[in-house]
Amino acid sequence: MASATGVDMDKRSPITLRTIAFGSLIGILYIFLGVYVSLKTGVAFIGGVSILGFILLSVKRVYEPKENVVVTTIIQGTICASAGVVATLPALVIFAGRTLYNTPITIELIFTLSIFGGVLGLFLLLPFREQLLKMPWPQAVPIYKTIETLGAEPAAKNRLLKWMGISSVYIGGVLGIGHILRSDLTVMPQIETLPTWWTRLTDFSKTWNPSLYSNLSTTQSAYQFIGQAMAPYPLPSFMGISNSPLIACIGYFIGWKRSLMLFLGGIYSVLIWMLFENQYFGQPGRFVDYGSHINLPQIFYLAMGILIAFLSWGIIKGVKDWQNNRRKILAQTQFKNNEQTPQPEEAKTATKLTPISRFEQIKIQLKHAHSIIREWFHLAVTRYKLTLIVLAIFFVGSLLMFYVFQPFPNVQINPWFLLLSCPALFISSWWTAIAVSETGFMSGFLTDLLAVPAILGFDINFPSLIVFFTLMTVIQATALRVIGAFKVGREIKVKDRTVFLSILYGVLFGAVLGSLIIFLLYQTYGFGTSNLPAPTATITGIFFLSFLQFKTPVFQPGTMLAFQGLTIIQISQQMYLGLLSVITPNSFELHYTKIFFTIGLIVGLLLLKYNLSPISFLVGVLIPPMYSFSILLGGGLNYYVYRKNKHNLKDYLKKDTEYHQSLSGVSAGEGLVYLVWILLTTTIMMFGF
Repeated sequence: MASATGVDMDKRSPITLRTIAFGSLIGILYIFLGVYVSLKTGVAFIGGVSILGFILLSVKRVYEPKENVVVTTIIQGTICASAGVVATLPALVIFAGRTLYNTPITIELIFTLSIFGGVLGLFLLLPFREQLLKMPWPQAVPIYKTIETLGAEPAAKNRLLKWMGISSVYIGGVLGIGHILRSDLTVMPQIETLPTWWTRLTDFSKTWNPSLYSNLSTTQSAYQFIGQAMAPYPLPSFMGISNSPLIACIGYFIGWKRSLMLFLGGIYSVLIWMLFENQYFGQPGRFVDYGSHINLPQIFYLAMGILIAFLSWGIIKGVKDWQNNRRKILAQTQFKNNEQTPQPEEAKTATKLTPISRFEQIKIQLKHAHSIIREWFHLAVTRYKLTLIVLAIFFVGSLLMFYVFQPFPNVQINPWFLLLSCPALFISSWWTAIAVSETGFMSGFLTDLLAVPAILGFDINFPSLIVFFTLMTVIQATALRVIGAFKVGREIKVKDRTVFLSILYGVLFGAVLGSLIIFLLYQTYGFGTSNLPAPTATITGIFFLSFLQFKTPVFQPGTMLAFQGLTIIQISQQMYLGLLSVITPNSFELHYTKIFFTIGLIVGLLLLKYNLSPISFLVGVLIPPMYSFSILLGGGLNYYVYRKNKHNLKDYLKKDTEYHQSLSGVSAGEGLVYLVWILLTTTIMMFGF
């Protein structure tokens, strides 16, 4: 293929100054977008990367798919470390004060985990890429298909630009008008209180338009009546509906089933607020702190039950699959031995009729295991020595950081546990790569199970667990993206060396910029707040704390119910309390841990049985309801497109692609505006304006 410059693309490297510049430019946007959305909803979003690369590469030049591979790979590399960091590290501040130790989040901590974990992740699975690239990698398919077909479809470019512009104007207007009116328009008005702009408009209309004033006053009275019926004091800030097109787009991207689970989780969160928090504590106004809300026993222990159900189900299913595979291997081995050994017809018949003894089965299994161990040992010291070097660097570097020098307060890890973590890191990365390459889905890393022996056997505190597992998450997330990038590159006939250099640059660039962006978001909004709830980190923190409670209870169960003036909701509360006093007089509060843990266990198992996502439900419980309600809108659109076109696969794929392109533009537009807005406001705060 020849470019506009007359140079054969096959004879020159697609890594050029413009591909590096474009990859870096879009990478900055997508670092922010990925971190911002992940901290809000728990979903790591990275849509529209190939389309933006196509748009920039098409300016004043013929579009080259190989150059877009480089741009896309750089962007993928930039978000590796950042996505891993925000998946776990915010738990340090979300649960600060709930444990005996405290470790502050600093830019030095973020950068150290990003650069060290990102670089190690680049090399961890490299020796296994040939085996892994034989897998289908469903996540890579839409990327390289988009890169190939974009040049032949000008409508995609126009569609994305159009919706990117609409989204930018809309969000820019919302932020600008809200700043002028000194009112938060990013969330739909709360039921109890009226926004500032409404009251100002009503007062202003009284002098120049009495008719409008009368209509506004009537509406205001009805609005306030509904609010007074619901609660005597203003709703907390995490109630309402988020005025964010980007959040709604997430619902479309994750599908209508997961959106529905998120929404149901949000409904549960609202019910908990209505029954246990909607009361007056002797202060003017009832503003529930979001951190206190998600730490209620009714939420914390339910989450623990769902997590235990999810892990138990996975372990049981894994054991059953392993047993079935072993039976198949034994049957194939027996059949192969019978075929290779010539026997009289009578002996063959006898062999078929005589079942193999249990002793023989164990003997065959031991021989097979011995041969596997010998083969792996031989490969480890020859072909896979790079992985051993990476694990050695991981051990030595972790030993220096977390045991010898200890630059981060209250972070100390036993050397024996670090040694145990090395094989666990490799096995977890390998297994997750197999799962992702076959199905396209990743439910989590096996290294999380190391928390059990770490807490029970090595006496590691909560901040040490969070910091160390953040490092392991960054390594594994980067290792997976490297292999996925190789898959895309090979489909477009881009050399592995070119792909690796691109993602290496992206990881280094992203570690620097990503650390700064994460720290700025933390300084501006905080973590574990209604603005940035960080649900993935919250789930991780709950998981670790649930095991810590085997030694020292962290949360004391209790109730927050109180007596006060009756409203519609409070009448329901009194009926609820009366029923409880009959069933379990004076003892219900003492059994919160057991009751809500059991409920979570049952809910998790039921959702798994019917092939629904308990983790999506749990995320819905842990994020502010204002986000889960907006996500449902996108999920509803996803269901509409599916229902309308499900009988014609070709039409469905076409419509679904068009919606993905449009909504990617919407997401990118809002992300761009928020990026500029936060940088401006942070700069103004730094200079004291």
